Amino acid sequence: MTKKLKTDFLSLLKNEKFIRLAKQSDDSSKLSEHLRTRYPDDADEIQNAIQFVQVNMQEQKRLAPDDFNEILSSVLFHSKSTKREKRRKLIVSYSWKAAVVFFVMAFGTLFILKEADDPIKKFAQSTSERTDRSMIVLSDGTKHLLEHDDSSIEYDSVQAEVIVRKDEKEEERIENKEVSDNRKLNQIIVPYGQKQTITLCDGSVVQLNAGSSLTFPAKFSGKNREVYLKGEGYFDVQKNEKLPFVVKTDQMDVKVLGTSFNVAAYDDENTVSTVLVEGKVEVSRKGSVFFKDKQVIAPGQGYFYNADADNAVIRSVEVENYTSWVNGVFIFREKPLSEIVKRLTKYYNCSIHIEGEKLASTQVTGKLDISGNIDDAMQYLSKTIEGRYDKSPEDIYVLRTDL
Repeated sequence: MTKKLKTDFLSLLKNEKFIRLAKQSDDSSKLSEHLRTRYPDDADEIQNAIQFVQVNMQEQKRLAPDDFNEILSSVLFHSKSTKREKRRKLIVSYSWKAAVVFFVMAFGTLFILKEADDPIKKFAQSTSERTDRSMIVLSDGTKHLLEHDDSSIEYDSVQAEVIVRKDEKEEERIENKEVSDNRKLNQIIVPYGQKQTITLCDGSVVQLNAGSSLTFPAKFSGKNREVYLKGEGYFDVQKNEKLPFVVKTDQMDVKVLGTSFNVAAYDDENTVSTVLVEGKVEVSRKGSVFFKDKQVIAPGQGYFYNADADNAVIRSVEVENYTSWVNGVFIFREKPLSEIVKRLTKYYNCSIHIEGEKLASTQVTGKLDISGNIDDAMQYLSKTIEGRYDKSPEDIYVLRTDL
């Protein structure tokens, strides 16, 4: 089915998703043909934009920064005149090629990569180190290691401190020193094999799964309550219609007023998802020209974006299958064994090898208690596949079957 983008040449060059597709494509003509077929009304805009990106990659180093003012004027002039002139004539103009090079490559942070200037994202990326213990990064940059797994971490913005509890018993109080920056960004980093629960300053509760991190202000200010997630988290958000709660990830943003939902956005998994338990959320794709920018999902629905297929779908789901990890249970229904094992390596911080591609692709349904030890989980899983497991001297688990 063909569609209308309702976009133009310059809008495509400002779009992060489009630029990434054009730059990473091994066959630009194939990409151009695919998009031209899908969006015939925008065929010329798409083809010329792809060609310009390819030219940019070749010409980028030849551009003199002193030409900026002249180049910018050229960009604006040609943008306004695109309805009157054919793009093909512009392609042969070196000055226009240079304009695009400078505009897209040198000043991409203004448009294409504006997300990189997001302070909460920059903070998260600057403190992405991993340890074998959970870590709190405080407002002044101080790093504090937690003694226990599955602790309760509470932020008290009034007293400017962090309270850590284990099994409802207070373990310690950490001073969260004032800094000049009003945002006072903090971060919780959870390694593989652990979970942690955070109560934010507004009373919202976030349960972080293994191999995840959450970046947030010690005290919310401005028009939104914004946090940045890497990995997986279950959110129970305090309602405040005047201050929407926004969960940011690399691929999408989830905006809510007050609700319970799960977000999974692991770097090593191709699918990013949001599953709604109750309330209502609005999901926004990052850098979306080819898809609807914002979509609303209802309780019992999930939003799934697959990076490989570059496709997003909304469908009804069994919510428990996506949220049971909060209660120490991993439910899977007709999932490839390879996907199940990938999750187990996160939950237990271990290495698991599957012997043979056929076994790795085997569809498996079951329920695992992930609050126990890894050997119990491996025992159950090996029985489910009618196989067995071994453990090497290097502590690598191997799943195999004799069939």
